[in-house]
Amino acid sequence: MDNVHVGQSRTSVKSVSAAASPVLGPQVSKVLLIDEEALFREGLCSLLSDAQEIAVVGDTEAMSEALALAGARDPDVILLGIRDADGATMAVHHLRQAAPQAAIVILGAHANFGLVQELLSAGVRGFLSRTASGHELIATVRACRESSRRVFLAVPPEALLLSRRQSNDVRLTDREREVLDLTACAMSNAQIAASLGLSEPTVKRHLRNIFSKLGAVSRIDAVNKARAASLISARRPTGFFS
Repeated sequence: MDNVHVGQSRTSVKSVSAAASPVLGPQVSKVLLIDEEALFREGLCSLLSDAQEIAVVGDTEAMSEALALAGARDPDVILLGIRDADGATMAVHHLRQAAPQAAIVILGAHANFGLVQELLSAGVRGFLSRTASGHELIATVRACRESSRRVFLAVPPEALLLSRRQSNDVRLTDREREVLDLTACAMSNAQIAASLGLSEPTVKRHLRNIFSKLGAVSRIDAVNKARAASLISARRPTGFFS
């Protein structure tokens, strides 16, 4: 979960063990905000706090504290900032365990088809680009409260279409497919090297080529894009990145 890049806590929440936030009206959406950038969190807290029927019940950059807050503050919506796909699915999994009633909305730095598809499959209710407007964010928070069956996206459509079109045009070598298949089984570089009779530097070179061809930002993003383009099996192995 450390790969979500939410480092040591400098949270504005004074104490996780403190009493839960005051009882709020039934129409108020309680929001928990998780992001590594203090200024970004402060700006969102100010924006959301000024909105009617929305209350920020906690904000932090540390995932360990976020899980404690999610259990203690009973949020309706969790806004989770991420920079790439590494660890994001695991973070969503743990947050859903800590607060199963909460709608998780991703604030993502990269909006590509594979990443959005992976996170929606993990159960998030929305994906917003970090360049989304304040109006879009507030509307999404309110909509999550009003509907438990809809998902919400606020990303440039060309980003999703381009990433899918690029992956559909990719041609991988047989060896690259083998490396990516084993990567999809959550094998390390050392395990892949041993399985294929290669050196670790050779495996790393193949992965660099794969990332470049797919325009991927992480191992899981490469796997998702390859699956979307039917370059490797669409079957997801048990325990894959979870």
